[in-house]
Amino acid sequence: MKKVIILTALLFTFCANAVDKVFFEQVIIDNVERSIVSIKQINASIKQGQSKKSQALFAQLVRHWKKVEATYMLGDLNEDFLDTPRYIDIFHGNNEDIKAQLDLIISTSDDLSYALYKHSHKTINALEYLLFTQDLSNARVSAMALIMAKSIERYLQEIKSAYQAHQAKFVQDEQFASAILLNTLVSSAYALKEWRIGDVVGLSKKYKDHADAQRAEYAISQNSTVAILSILQAHKQAIDAPNYKDFGDVARKFGASKEINKTTDYLNQAIAQVEKMQEQDLLNAKGKSLYQSTDRLMNSYYLSLMNKLGFISKVLDADGD
Repeated sequence: MKKVIILTALLFTFCANAVDKVFFEQVIIDNVERSIVSIKQINASIKQGQSKKSQALFAQLVRHWKKVEATYMLGDLNEDFLDTPRYIDIFHGNNEDIKAQLDLIISTSDDLSYALYKHSHKTINALEYLLFTQDLSNARVSAMALIMAKSIERYLQEIKSAYQAHQAKFVQDEQFASAILLNTLVSSAYALKEWRIGDVVGLSKKYKDHADAQRAEYAISQNSTVAILSILQAHKQAIDAPNYKDFGDVARKFGASKEINKTTDYLNQAIAQVEKMQEQDLLNAKGKSLYQSTDRLMNSYYLSLMNKLGFISKVLDADGD
């Protein structure tokens, strides 16, 4: 069963801007813009037939996109955008074997605008498969990769435009902004701990004692630790940044200094750990230690900060893995 975390705020207890306009522009908007630049560069390198460059740029895209995903609050600002991340990234949300489907599409002569009809066929996961296992000098493979890159860019552009359109709602609605930001961090920390680390090292509930490197988020390109570090860095941007008012500043103002300091310590520990890890370390003692660190981080968000700041939490079971 998947745990879905729903938070509501006690509006009379937490009455200050969770973050300000600078945070919104330097974190939320900037990370989307960097993702857009990365996918445009990949598009150009594919057109030029530069396979190695495309692979290097893919790692850069992962770095920026994971930060966008880790702090994705757009669906709370406008429910029309709840599913948009799934049009870009299907990790842990799709049971189909897109590798086999893409191989079949490559082997046929069907028109690509028809053959690549599924959203999953045009995600970052599909692009990874082509860039790291297929020959870009093959005209059909190259054409497929370009369709994927253009689709990813289109959705990123939509995310940017929608964020800009709803910026005022986020910055001005104090309690709402506080609730959705903390909800996002809790959900992101859970997915990081259970799916990206626990499922790989064999410590998650679903795969207890059954480690498997192929469950890593970017096992094909060996960018899974890159993704983990980027997610943690996005959390750092949200709760412990020196150049703008962040969630940590607000938590301290409202008497949660001890709790946010502990949370920041756990976050820094996890960042330091993954910075010293290679991809294969997800399967050994380092992976197990990182799992424990991210577990403490999630619990610190979920139990300490929410309780201290007056949030009511409910954990509901929902269908899913």
